[in-house]
Amino acid sequence: MEFKGLNPNNVTVDAGLSVGLIGKAIKNSAGLNSDTIEKILHAYIDINPIWFVLGDGEMLKPNVKDMSQSENVTKTVTFSEETKSKENVSLSVNEGQSPLYSKMPKVVTVDTSGKDNVVLVPVKAAAGYLAGYGDNEFIQTLPTFSLPNIQNGTFRMFQVSGHSMYPTLCDGCYVVGEWVENWIKDVKDNRIYVVVSDKGVLVKRVLNRLKKYENLYLKSDNRKEHPNTTLEPSQIKEIWAVKMHLSFELPDPTVLYDRVGDLEAEIDHIKSLIKSKN
Repeated sequence: MEFKGLNPNNVTVDAGLSVGLIGKAIKNSAGLNSDTIEKILHAYIDINPIWFVLGDGEMLKPNVKDMSQSENVTKTVTFSEETKSKENVSLSVNEGQSPLYSKMPKVVTVDTSGKDNVVLVPVKAAAGYLAGYGDNEFIQTLPTFSLPNIQNGTFRMFQVSGHSMYPTLCDGCYVVGEWVENWIKDVKDNRIYVVVSDKGVLVKRVLNRLKKYENLYLKSDNRKEHPNTTLEPSQIKEIWAVKMHLSFELPDPTVLYDRVGDLEAEIDHIKSLIKSKN
């Protein structure tokens, strides 16, 4: 926690632990059970598990520890060729068989402090990402950024294509998503997610029906022009919960006001028709 600048509450939230568990363990010098250890190591995948459990070796995994200071790939937000990083340090996560509804990202990038970089997947790279989301070399070709208040998790930035989420999200804007590991538990209804699937990289509002119907129901905010769709778990590669968006276009609120005004007028008209018939 000292190395990463965390407190017990940060670890509790990041690893999905019971409230107070870490604080009690520190206060009482108590041990951690295997389930807690597994959750912490999943939350902080740059930590060497042998060091964490046995105290042997180095704290960070070798491919993080061996980086020089010049290899720090954390960058400021600027969309230029300078952000193209050939020095991304990629970590391959355990690719053992995972439960269908709970997966870990195959590749993440970190800086010398072990903190995840935010990798950008622009529209022009979306097709390549579908094939290369688990490929170290492909991920290393993508730009990386450091963003304010985006930390203590695994994040990825995607560029929105099209008008299916208008006016919430505009064509060409960027969304920052946090990795969702447990799809059944952590995908919440009516929140926006980036769903990497056989159908493409989709940015949609999601209804979680995995328990009930074994699928996710993906909704567009612009429902007049873009139909909703469903995805089965076997079609899904990754899910990222949208935590932030960056836009170069400010939507005109009068469009929404006009829609509300039309709706109010239509309701009043219906009321008048009902009264006239009565």
